[in-house]
Amino acid sequence: MKARNTTTTLTAALISATLLASPFAFAGDKGKDERGYGGKQNQAEVCERFENGDWESKRQQYREKAGERHEQMAERLKLTDEQREIWNEIRSERQQKHQRRFEKMKERCKNQSQE
Repeated sequence: MKARNTTTTLTAALISATLLASPFAFAGDKGKDERGYGGKQNQAEVCERFENGDWESKRQQYREKAGERHEQMAERLKLTDEQREIWNEIRSERQQKHQRRFEKMKERCKNQSQE
């Protein structure tokens, strides 16, 4: 009987210790790669890629794929003409938001290169 109580107590203590230590076990450098990327990109690298101009072709490819996905989704949802107009408005709002972020990035890179 005493061995059973000891086993129960030790099991409870181990489970408690595991639960208490789990946040520390999962904390750390999640997602970091060799460049030190951990949620935010290195601004200097972003500006360097931007100035090289190799992003333009990738951006165009992304736009084409996004347009195809947008149309495929509209077809799958079997949208009416009125719904499709709303769907296209949502897409244009997203594009405008993206364009504003892109312009901010251009401005940051411009300011960084002047410094």
